Amino acid sequence: MVSRFLSGFFSLFIIFQSGCISKPELNMEELQINIPKEWSIPMHSDNAAAGEWWVAFNNKELNKFLSLIKTESPDFLSLIQNQKIGLYNSKVIGASILPSLNLGFNRSESVQNLSAFGFADDFLNPKGSDTLAQSQNSDNNVMKFDNTTYGLGLNLQWELDVWGRLLNEREAAKKDYKALTYDLSYIGFSLLVRSAILYFQAVEAMAQLDLSKGSYESLVEIRDLVKNRYGKGLRSSLDYRLSETSVSTAIIEMENRKNQLVAINRQLQLLTGEYPSGHFIKENKLPKYLPPIPLSIPAAIIDRRPDIRSLILKIESNSHRIAQAKRNLLPGIMLTGSMGTSTPDLEEILNEDFGVWNLGLGVTSPIFNGQRLRSAIKIQEASFEKSKQDLKKGLLQAFSEIEQYMYYDQSLIVQMNALESAVEQSRDAYNLSKERYDKGVTTLESVLNSQRQYNSIQSQYLFLQRQSIENRLSLILAMGGDLNFTIKNN
Repeated sequence: MVSRFLSGFFSLFIIFQSGCISKPELNMEELQINIPKEWSIPMHSDNAAAGEWWVAFNNKELNKFLSLIKTESPDFLSLIQNQKIGLYNSKVIGASILPSLNLGFNRSESVQNLSAFGFADDFLNPKGSDTLAQSQNSDNNVMKFDNTTYGLGLNLQWELDVWGRLLNEREAAKKDYKALTYDLSYIGFSLLVRSAILYFQAVEAMAQLDLSKGSYESLVEIRDLVKNRYGKGLRSSLDYRLSETSVSTAIIEMENRKNQLVAINRQLQLLTGEYPSGHFIKENKLPKYLPPIPLSIPAAIIDRRPDIRSLILKIESNSHRIAQAKRNLLPGIMLTGSMGTSTPDLEEILNEDFGVWNLGLGVTSPIFNGQRLRSAIKIQEASFEKSKQDLKKGLLQAFSEIEQYMYYDQSLIVQMNALESAVEQSRDAYNLSKERYDKGVTTLESVLNSQRQYNSIQSQYLFLQRQSIENRLSLILAMGGDLNFTIKNN
């Protein structure tokens, strides 16, 4: 009878193992993404690594700033702590597969009432006896005995993972931690890139401020010239008032540029953990040379992007959790035990003659739980399918970002070349209008218009120059940089 039962049990177990216990695997073809062999926009850069992309700018102040980000930035330091939290969370979850062993010490006191046992007083308290732990109530002769016990022992509790449920839980925790590490690495990489972008925004703001100062000085020069000639009756009141209006407008523009610079400087100081005084950037020259684009093919993004690697690991983690949830349907086997000593004398607590021990084995099997366990399996299976869609969305988003940044990179080159010519032409037009105004050939409105156009084109050129830097850095970030970039856990 017993042999038949065991035979049937193990037959069912083998069927269960071969059926519902198997965990799903990731198949990239299931994502149904037609990844091309080449980008739609031809790369115009040589094969270069994007590891230390900031070196291409040859800017000592930028290098110093990024070093401060990695050592002093609260944002960056919080990433380190998040990585520690993830590490120890995975260890806490993974430790469930190991036995739990605890050392315990106890002291207990008890009082026993023997009046209901029917013993005679002479038997309990014979003449001449010396009973130290006896007390007698004077009213009803109730007999009480005090007892003190000391105990020292080791307690064992261990769930035997014969089905691999806890092993799958630990593997899922490892995958989750590795995915978190990739996520934090990408966030750290992104933080450096975004910080560099903000740095060059501040440099542009300083250059725009200097440009507005130069425009103000130029307009003041024109205003003084008109004012002098207006005093001699050589120029009309209209010219004088137009020149004064232009100076006032230049002052307003200059103050706006100062406000923008101070605001960005404060953001930079917050990133480096400094007091936001508003004084940080000192340079006003944007770099002309940009970091090279790392040469790669679209499929390489799967390996280059840490966030994509994280999405793949999350799929693998959910796969282990499906196997774990299915194994919850199988019986659980718990081994418990304890060993130690128990004695009424504290001095004898280490005496092995007072040793006690026990060992137990418990088996529990789910019978009825309102479909809770099977519903948990369905939840994990849905999470697995959702994680595959998250990976598909992440890949498509990465491809879209890279294609867009490369397209915009070429567009910015065309615009920059056009603006370089426009700057020269507008400068010559401005100088020519001043000469013609001095000769009385043209009006002051023509001079002011040409000055505004020249100033506007210069400002637009600075903006496009900074946009070109920002787009190139965003492209490097979108391409994933280098997977060797890690957050150092000090």
